[in-house]
Amino acid sequence: MFELPDVATLRQCSILCSAAYTVVFFAMGAGGAWYRYWGWGAFSYCASLILTGLIGEPLPLWMLVLTDAVLSFSMALVLAGVRRFDGQPAFVPWMWVVVGITAIVPSAVLTVIGTGAIAAAVWSATMAISSFALALPLIRNRATDGTARPRRLAGCLLSLYAPVYLTVAISALATQQLVQLLEAIPYLADQLLFGAANLALLWIPTARAQRELRDMALRDPLTGLWNRAALAAGAAKLLVPGRVALLIDVDRFKAINDCHGHAVGDAVLVAIATALQRGVGSDFVARLGGDEFLVVTDADDPASAAERLRLRAGRGEAGLPPWTLSVGAARIEAGDRSIDEVIQRADLLMYRAKDDGRTSAAA
Repeated sequence: MFELPDVATLRQCSILCSAAYTVVFFAMGAGGAWYRYWGWGAFSYCASLILTGLIGEPLPLWMLVLTDAVLSFSMALVLAGVRRFDGQPAFVPWMWVVVGITAIVPSAVLTVIGTGAIAAAVWSATMAISSFALALPLIRNRATDGTARPRRLAGCLLSLYAPVYLTVAISALATQQLVQLLEAIPYLADQLLFGAANLALLWIPTARAQRELRDMALRDPLTGLWNRAALAAGAAKLLVPGRVALLIDVDRFKAINDCHGHAVGDAVLVAIATALQRGVGSDFVARLGGDEFLVVTDADDPASAAERLRLRAGRGEAGLPPWTLSVGAARIEAGDRSIDEVIQRADLLMYRAKDDGRTSAAA
């Protein structure tokens, strides 16, 4: 069997690991303020371990308060960095409360009852509560920018310190024969959890950048609507029998460009896109190219849906030349094999609408 390393060796490994991540995060600090918060978090943890190692056990009371505060503060800085990443204030009052309780409670118990199993158990239990409280917002996050998974992973890894510390607390009350082994458990956990949690933090900005790149590939750069690539990527989800595909075309759009210039023509397209997006809920809204748009929506009556949409997006806007829209609406049927079939039917109906005086038509 493998021999368990002594506490001093494990502490040195944790110091080296936290020092390495301190360098990494500060080196990346120019990429965003959140990296510096994570860097200070790794540095704080490293500093608390170094102080503990230099002074030795038992720590003076004032040093115990300081190291416990720094240890909890290092975990708070992880959450603070994520909050800064979201553009929020780094710290909120409850985070300071957690750090304060972690610094004061173990020392207060030690002052009242002295050293022993109870004091050691209280210290471990307090650390467990602190780590879980500061990890919980990451676990419960509802981020929609592609970073939910790495946030949850980082939070789960940090929260695993809670059962580690609780195990130490319970065992300290149960037996004094395993004290040396128990002291090694948090440092053993460091070798896995600390590095993995910091890697998850590094994943957060990468995940957002990847989402933004995907969105750029699937978005029309002028209007911000979905494009044909997005239509192809989500075609299977859109092909729901009973839904309605509405194909919209701007009437005489070339004349608007010729008379007023392409910049005005672009402004007209943006205005139409904004109107189409207004109150769409779960609808799919895309610009297929040029002056052609597509909306896939739930509607009981395709004709009514087409007319409502035409009126909503075809009213014109102050400062822009007037425009009208022709709309073709086709219901998605159970036998349709692709969304392109539905769009083709809507396209035929849209041209029928143009022939009928530029209004709306539905199947």
